[in-house]
Amino acid sequence: MQKALTVVGRNPSTLLTELSNFCLQESSSKTLLFALAPSSNVSPRQLSALTASLTKHFPVHAGCIAAPIPLNGQRSAYCSVSVALVDGIPFRSTIPGLPETQVGRWHAGRNRSFSDSGARLSDSHHANVGPADMLSTALMSDGKIDWEKVWSVPPSSSLQTGPGPLPDELRNLEPSTIGSVVYFSDKAPEGISSGLQNAFPNAHKLALLASSTPFLTGRPFTLFHNGRVHSSGAVGIAFPSSTPLLDLAFPPLVALTPPLPVTSSEGNLLLSIDSRNPTRLLLSALQERGFAFDPNTAVAGREGVFYVGVIENDKLAQVHRISSGDPSRGTIALDTNIAPREGCTVRLYHLPQKTHTVTISTISDSTPKLSLSLLVCSETEPSPSSQESYPGTCGTALFDSFIAASENGIVLSSGNSFTAKNTPWTCTVPGGRITLSWDPAQN
Repeated sequence: MQKALTVVGRNPSTLLTELSNFCLQESSSKTLLFALAPSSNVSPRQLSALTASLTKHFPVHAGCIAAPIPLNGQRSAYCSVSVALVDGIPFRSTIPGLPETQVGRWHAGRNRSFSDSGARLSDSHHANVGPADMLSTALMSDGKIDWEKVWSVPPSSSLQTGPGPLPDELRNLEPSTIGSVVYFSDKAPEGISSGLQNAFPNAHKLALLASSTPFLTGRPFTLFHNGRVHSSGAVGIAFPSSTPLLDLAFPPLVALTPPLPVTSSEGNLLLSIDSRNPTRLLLSALQERGFAFDPNTAVAGREGVFYVGVIENDKLAQVHRISSGDPSRGTIALDTNIAPREGCTVRLYHLPQKTHTVTISTISDSTPKLSLSLLVCSETEPSPSSQESYPGTCGTALFDSFIAASENGIVLSSGNSFTAKNTPWTCTVPGGRITLSWDPAQN
């Protein structure tokens, strides 16, 4: 990454002024990565002007509409734009992903006639089945799903073997020359994330799931690529440089259990943790800490925000939200396509309702120069402090930092040098942040 800038302002004209100055200093032949986050009071004409100021000056680009970044605790009144000039290969992907997971469907309606260690490869001819085909091939004429066909497909590790699909622009690249890939996607990134992981295993692959924009642009998502606007798929840039440093930051989660091994899992379900009933393990930990729970009722998201964290090298490497739990069956369903597999070390966590809001100021204070940070923001508006004031034309510019946010989450597939378990996973915990940083001397 050669240069980066993030500007946050209450008035769109503030952003236009900063962008005009930025464009005047740079050659139009450079490749641009950008994320535009309009506030609720930005008109369609203003949004068009902001977009045109970037895409017309830099015809080679990849970008998206993201969520506004909170500034001093308030988000909706502010708009922001993040830009980065890069030496990279832009691409556009139409590789399909999986449909949204239906809670419990991995488990419901299936006669489990195999060991609790999870599904296993039953037929070698399934080895090249892609994630987008896994459910469609099992769909019967009456609209129901043949779950035996689903479970005859290999587990996640097998789905990610083989060459896999790739966008045309990336097919002839030498894997060793790519240090990172940054992209923006709709909410079905499984196809492109799997293809990138197979093709570039040593590179960090980081994606922002673009914000939902049906009421803003009339599109479910709004992606930009070389003068065209898209409603689905993915756009991004592959960086032919050394692998950047990778840093993960999470909000102050409260640990409910010590680190424990996963002893059985299927699909998006945890069946056994430390050879114990996962739901009762969670309920017992909550009761010990004074939470009022009926041990015979199911755990659901509305009763509290709870997570399963994957521990690697004594650090929190992944976090998955618990969407439901059933004490009688013992299963915990996670808001992910693939739960941590047998042998992984996990901890159960609680996210307090009153968690300190991550703002542009707290991000900039902890972010190195020449860096790119993607943030998960809350779908609800943070409450501003009564002591805060918001001048009508104020603006904040962060140089050498690209910061973008979305309520839909972040997808990370880290390189082999960072972790042994580098399969793509989606972070949806509000306040979760993933940062890539480059050494200026090597760019």
